[in-house]
Amino acid sequence: MNQSRLMGLIAALVLGTSAVTAAAQTPSVKLTLDFSIQGQQSPFVLAAEDGYFAREGVNVQVDRGYGSADAITKVASGAYDMAFADLGALIQFNGRQNEARALSVFQIYDVAPMVVLSLKKAGITKPSDLAGKRIASPTGASSRVMFPLFARANGLDSSSVHWLDVTPQLREILLVQGQTDATTALITDVAGLDHLGITETDLHVMRYSDFGVALYGHCLLTTPQFADRNPDAIKKVVKGAAEAWKAAVANPDAAIAALKKREPLIEERVERARLDLIIKSAILTDWVKRDGLGAVDPARMEHTIKMVAETFKLPALAVSSIYRPDYLPLQTELRLN
Repeated sequence: MNQSRLMGLIAALVLGTSAVTAAAQTPSVKLTLDFSIQGQQSPFVLAAEDGYFAREGVNVQVDRGYGSADAITKVASGAYDMAFADLGALIQFNGRQNEARALSVFQIYDVAPMVVLSLKKAGITKPSDLAGKRIASPTGASSRVMFPLFARANGLDSSSVHWLDVTPQLREILLVQGQTDATTALITDVAGLDHLGITETDLHVMRYSDFGVALYGHCLLTTPQFADRNPDAIKKVVKGAAEAWKAAVANPDAAIAALKKREPLIEERVERARLDLIIKSAILTDWVKRDGLGAVDPARMEHTIKMVAETFKLPALAVSSIYRPDYLPLQTELRLN
């Protein structure tokens, strides 16, 4: 073998070894979302497909979910490393375990975008109007899980409501057909009614946040054990997600384009409407505009935990057992402008 060929072989071996070493050092994280991937989850698809996670040096597998409660259970069991799910459901889960089984590391929704939807012709304009009514909702939906808070805050007896256990798709159909009086949902579900001939002018929307339940909403969560073992990986996932959400707020079409690559059959107009609704209702609050994504008011976090704990008769929970800001980027990196 001549010298040039030998040097080439050595160089190839060095490069190959370096590539293997780099791959071995790049952490991989399995992330489950709260539900099927729609416009409101598109920033996570953007992060995965357009390199936001990769640039931070982490491989993230982003999968659809089946409700916040299900996503939290899967993380606690070790089936997934992280999840995007409702903070209230996390608090309830930990309280029932009487220990910290899940932990929020990045508070994405500054306000939980939960609503009660009804057709205006049903005459449901205030919480007390729901007494004796039928409400359709999936059992694991965060808006249903947190409905007792809405009822308690407004003097409504939760037992007076008749629940219909349905899939999200059937929930919408039953509402339009008049087979249910109302549904619990997220504000993004308003956009999904358009294909059934229902517009916002046909609906009455009761936002939980307008009726005494202004809780923190969806967050990125993991287990304390995974966070303690993989602090750098958590920081990289949080940073990548934050950068993608900032990009989606600045240019929602980019997030929807990434979603379209993954889910070619989506109706872009509807998914853009869903993303716009979540940005307006849950992200761009005055607090976030001032302090950036993921900025948490400790007093409000404590109030959220206390309200959930008292409603579900859970033991007192320390803020540190629910939320830990250790993995956030610098505040300057979280600002939206």
